[in-house]
Amino acid sequence: MKPNEKDDWKARIVYDSKAERGFTPGWGFSVLLSKRDFNLLFDCGWDGHTLRDNLGRLGLTFADLDMVFISHGHWDHISGLTEILHDMFLPDQIEVALPSSLSANLKREISKRVKIREISARMELLPSIWSTGPLGAGVAEQALVIDCGGKGIVVTGCCHPGMREVLKEAEEIVEPNTIIGGIHDSDPAEIPDSIGQIILCHCTHNVEEIKKRFGARVSIGSAGAVYDLVHD
Repeated sequence: MKPNEKDDWKARIVYDSKAERGFTPGWGFSVLLSKRDFNLLFDCGWDGHTLRDNLGRLGLTFADLDMVFISHGHWDHISGLTEILHDMFLPDQIEVALPSSLSANLKREISKRVKIREISARMELLPSIWSTGPLGAGVAEQALVIDCGGKGIVVTGCCHPGMREVLKEAEEIVEPNTIIGGIHDSDPAEIPDSIGQIILCHCTHNVEEIKKRFGARVSIGSAGAVYDLVHD
């Protein structure tokens, strides 16, 4: 299934180190990005049981997923994928988009169960949905970019390459307006003043500095939190 161009995007945090009442926290990150009946799961946390339970509390199952996007190969972002791959109701058409830099053995094991798309450079995955391609000289990490028609949503796992490099690549696709995800120890000065919505998750350092600078435009993500993504 492909996203309907007329609908707005919604983000539901499935896995994070903080959690809303009734949800289970865990070290790692996963966010569900939805547009009507299209559902893309960005990263999978580390505990597949927690991933499944939190997704269920949001009213969905793995059978509702159309695509899984893996930002990088660290255990707290990819280990929950095992639970997804063993789900007997997983849709036949589901695809896992992952960095080509992951080990050949791991990619082979995943491909036994689902179709994979190896990403080695900036690529449009579906109309308006892009990968930056793996970035960074250390941990190779890809970010997700959604083109909302002039403004864009940038989703990061840990932002190991740094916000400057991620946004530079994103700007080749669309002008970023929303940032969501973990940004680790990225320099807050690398975030442009023009960003209209920031949802900080998982491993983000410098939270107070970012909140002081951007004020009400900043939200602190937690498992179970739901956001309408701003792109105007």
